[in-house]
Amino acid sequence: MKIIYWYIARRFLKPLFFATFAFGFIVMISEFFREMSFYMEQKTPFLTILEYLFLSLPWWIIDVFAVSVLLALLFSLGELAKRNEITAIKAAGVNTWRIICFFIVLGFVIGVIDFSAREFIIPKTVVKAEYIKNIKIKKKKTDNIINEYYNFIVALPNNSRMSIGYLNIKDGYMRNIIIDKYDDNFYLKKNIIVGEAYYRHGGWLFKNGVERVFNKEKDWHEIYFESRIFGLTVKPSDFVIQNTRYEQMNLKTFKEYIQKKQMLGENTLKAQIKYDMRFANVFCHIIVMMIGIPFALGLGNKFGKIISFTFALIFSFIYWSVQAICVSLGENQILNVWLAAWLSNIIFGFVGIYLMSRIKK
Repeated sequence: MKIIYWYIARRFLKPLFFATFAFGFIVMISEFFREMSFYMEQKTPFLTILEYLFLSLPWWIIDVFAVSVLLALLFSLGELAKRNEITAIKAAGVNTWRIICFFIVLGFVIGVIDFSAREFIIPKTVVKAEYIKNIKIKKKKTDNIINEYYNFIVALPNNSRMSIGYLNIKDGYMRNIIIDKYDDNFYLKKNIIVGEAYYRHGGWLFKNGVERVFNKEKDWHEIYFESRIFGLTVKPSDFVIQNTRYEQMNLKTFKEYIQKKQMLGENTLKAQIKYDMRFANVFCHIIVMMIGIPFALGLGNKFGKIISFTFALIFSFIYWSVQAICVSLGENQILNVWLAAWLSNIIFGFVGIYLMSRIKK
């Protein structure tokens, strides 16, 4: 049985590698011509362009990887069925479902590879590609970083809110600060007004301020101070968020990014959905197998590669359209975060189960 599995795997991997790099090459060429006028305006050397395109290639490949997997499945399994090799395997006493289970397991393995690439490879290549685009192509300066921010509000833990009039990240300095602390019923229980603050030794030293403490009768008493440490350990750079592509982050960085946005009171629905989709993508390849196997054993082996290719494109379009709709519904709070990320997999998973149930042993 191991010989049969290895034979089928080789027949599958060959079109998989071809389809993967073919799609990646097509995307790379189209990106080159799409941005050609921009490269000419920037007078970008050709080797720099190639460096940027090749560093972007892993992300483009992984983005269309599911289509490559589906095409490889249809071409390989369809060809086996067309040449009656599946019939010969069945005649040897091997149940068709053993072959099907092999492809399902293969789909899970591919999903783990996809997840690993997004976690360990893609963030590094995308960061390097962005560096080349910004520094070598757009010719931005490496020190062109905004250090000063004015008039913004930050949400802090324990029902607290902080208003900052001015922040200098480089110097670890801020001024015109108002901190409001609320109880569980969101009644104001403490108000702190500070002239300025300095970030020193992992904490903030507040100077020239007044602390007002409110009681249940809505009376208050004031405490003036020249300098005080309130236990705020947020780093200066954590008060603002730099624009970052989701592909540049692994799960740990992604989670910290979401937490920082929540602290700053920004909407994190889209980021949370993208975070959950990292896990949903693992099972996407299993669903591709579940949809593709019945087709390859049925219509695919009768009508050949053209029909298989057409089916792959149509299925991909429908799948990603449903996925985009689910994400949009999640961002508009019609679906919760988990459903927005997983609903397309659930829908097509049931379709795959139905199609698989129609396969004859």
